[in-house]
Amino acid sequence: MAQTIVNLTLPIVTDKIDAILAAYPLYEYRQVFAVPELRQKLTAYVLARLPVVYVTMDSRTAGDMAPTGHCYSSEQHNQINQLIHQGIEALLGRPEIEQRRPSAERVEAEPIPSSWFG
Repeated sequence: MAQTIVNLTLPIVTDKIDAILAAYPLYEYRQVFAVPELRQKLTAYVLARLPVVYVTMDSRTAGDMAPTGHCYSSEQHNQINQLIHQGIEALLGRPEIEQRRPSAERVEAEPIPSSWFG
């Protein structure tokens, strides 16, 4: 029997994104993230910051499997929720994200003029 690799994280993240956007108080967010490209960027934002869980299984049963979320702890589920909210803010260009970073981190990220000329 042929084996296939199944990503368990992707359906969990997309289900959580759907639930969070449905519960968001501002309808505008739901409209903005109804655009497939932005929703994919949000999904990619979250997946890039998570440990992704894969399993191998028989290719005939792989399509029938529904993700249960048991591969993550409750703490990790909370982290996924936080990452979704952070991703929404980051993709919408909210200035609060930049202001929340420590000032030392902002200074290190900016080039120092004395280093421009060697």
